[in-house]
Amino acid sequence: MNMTDAYRLDALIELAAAFPRPLTATEIARRRRIPAAFLGRLLAGVARDGVVTTSRGPRGGVRLARPPEDTRLTAVLPAPAPAAVGSPALVWLADRLAAARRAVLDRTTLAGLLAVERERRTDTDWEI
Repeated sequence: MNMTDAYRLDALIELAAAFPRPLTATEIARRRRIPAAFLGRLLAGVARDGVVTTSRGPRGGVRLARPPEDTRLTAVLPAPAPAAVGSPALVWLADRLAAARRAVLDRTTLAGLLAVERERRTDTDWEI
């Protein structure tokens, strides 16, 4: 997974945690340590794709267009480019890997990803 995909998913996990409440891009950038200008471009892209909605004003911000349990990762991450270069064996392998990736993304929702994050979060509060 590249950094763009990682930032995109981090921002959407933050929106899933807040759903149905909107968050500002500034809040998301601060919470997830994503460069604000880069996040703005990412959010514009997922808004064009219909994954999030945006609104302006004092109660504005960004929110998921659908509940996290209804948002599959195939709607969030771009499909890999088809393999057209290499030997027939490498093209075959690339096609199988892309199909496996699509299958995992189609089975996974933002709610599922949020549940994994909460389960594996390591920032435990300790009292002594």
